[in-house]
Amino acid sequence: MIFPNPLTDGLLRVSGLDAKKLLQGQLTCNVETLTGTENRLGALCNPQGRVISLFRLFHHEDAYFLLMPRTMVPLTLAALKKYAVFYKTELTDASDSIEAISQAVALEKYRDIANGLPAIYPETSGKFLPHDINLHELEAISFDKGCFTGQEIIARMHYKAKLKNHLYATSIHTTLPVLPGLDVYSQHEGAKRATGVIVDITHDGNQVYNVLLVTEENQAKNNHLFLEQDEQTFFIFQP
Repeated sequence: MIFPNPLTDGLLRVSGLDAKKLLQGQLTCNVETLTGTENRLGALCNPQGRVISLFRLFHHEDAYFLLMPRTMVPLTLAALKKYAVFYKTELTDASDSIEAISQAVALEKYRDIANGLPAIYPETSGKFLPHDINLHELEAISFDKGCFTGQEIIARMHYKAKLKNHLYATSIHTTLPVLPGLDVYSQHEGAKRATGVIVDITHDGNQVYNVLLVTEENQAKNNHLFLEQDEQTFFIFQP
């Protein structure tokens, strides 16, 4: 287990009589079956089914906590507040207390590129459907919990649509900045076009980036994706 990093991780605290009811109606994961000894990957989506934020959900003492990048807490707070007005709940940015809470609850850090666990940042909020970033395979979506925001579109994608985009683990050796939200490109009929988006990265400090990106399956098979400013250096897809 890895404890949250108080410098980069943030916490959103949801408390009150209707906290569980509010979250059950908004999150992709099943809050009803969450126990006090576990944490669960989940997402908050907009009505179009696109992921606003991705987090680890856990219950501690009398409240629920959503662990996510610190920069995502204000955006997630604003999105949930639209619905919280109809419930007896209190939403609080608890990021400053993350170190104390982490001593009580051990959590897996979800930005683990090696295991294909993505994160959502302000630059990528609203860009992806849950299936684009493999949330259905990561058990971050409950398809039998009932309605939640975006559920109809997400369920239709799961049961009726042929998935077009997928999440892939790649690496690239470059001096260029590699950041979440950047487009990646391929050559098409002599011109370059955007054919994917960077989701998350780690950097080894030696110009090598491990990258999670979303693209179509045929683009991944071609192994010819590159950054806009460098058409000669390609992303290497992991087996």
